[in-house]
Amino acid sequence: MQTVVANRRDFFPEDGCPIALRTIQGDYPIQHEGDLTDVRHTHDFSELIIITAGGGKHWINGVTYSVKAGDIFLIQGNTEHYFKERYKLGMFNIMFDDSYLKEHLRSLRALSGFNAFFLFEPTYRRSHKFKSHLHITDEAMRPLMTKLQEMLDELKNERTGSDLILLAKSLEIFVFISREYSRNQNPMAHSLCRLGELISLLENKYMEHWTIRRISKIASMAPSTLLPVFKKVTGYSPIDYLLQVRLSKAADLLQKTEDPISEIAQKCGFPDSNYFSRQFKKRYNISPRDYRNG
Repeated sequence: MQTVVANRRDFFPEDGCPIALRTIQGDYPIQHEGDLTDVRHTHDFSELIIITAGGGKHWINGVTYSVKAGDIFLIQGNTEHYFKERYKLGMFNIMFDDSYLKEHLRSLRALSGFNAFFLFEPTYRRSHKFKSHLHITDEAMRPLMTKLQEMLDELKNERTGSDLILLAKSLEIFVFISREYSRNQNPMAHSLCRLGELISLLENKYMEHWTIRRISKIASMAPSTLLPVFKKVTGYSPIDYLLQVRLSKAADLLQKTEDPISEIAQKCGFPDSNYFSRQFKKRYNISPRDYRNG
């Protein structure tokens, strides 16, 4: 079967919010414009899949997984996938461009469940044989369905500001899912939550002294196991990730406060202000002083 590349224009407005909601109800084909549910395809944006009824067999990068009502999982960008089989399937798909959420990622990454579900679960999906995905009860599904219906209503009415409502509702759903994943008692999911907690701690306690030993202890992993996994998911080693968090916090303080640069360096975990200035210039191609005055 040939892989089709999904067209962004079938989902996102040209100059609007790159967040879209689609729903599939039943097994008949082509239920909306650009519907590739039964066609092997890929796309450069992420897709959150929420199974609300029935089930089926979902093929992801060469592996087929059985899914059923209550299952929720993320398809990251540039992942090949499609439904090989559907059984009275009810499904909501939230498509979103990660870059559009950039301003909110720092807040979201403070949630261990967000990191575990949105970052680590897709990476571990094959080795965990889909056992670390999220499955919620009918009781938990009800408030989620209410939020999804509110998004659908907003799309149908096409009122001014609907892109902001879609963004707000999507963020609300992401937080809801993150909290549900944190409560997941599955041992495999629990191990991912430890990794998620590590990112949350690096985001929230960036001013503290961190070592590879401390980081490995929190993740319950040997450094040789943790480092490649962490870098694959975030693009950085844990220490380099911490450095990026500290520099980002410092840049924010430079713009929002009049605190001395040496004091900002201390607040952000840099005891040596000269080292801070070198690292800041390396990332932003400008000195902290010029960044503040620019």
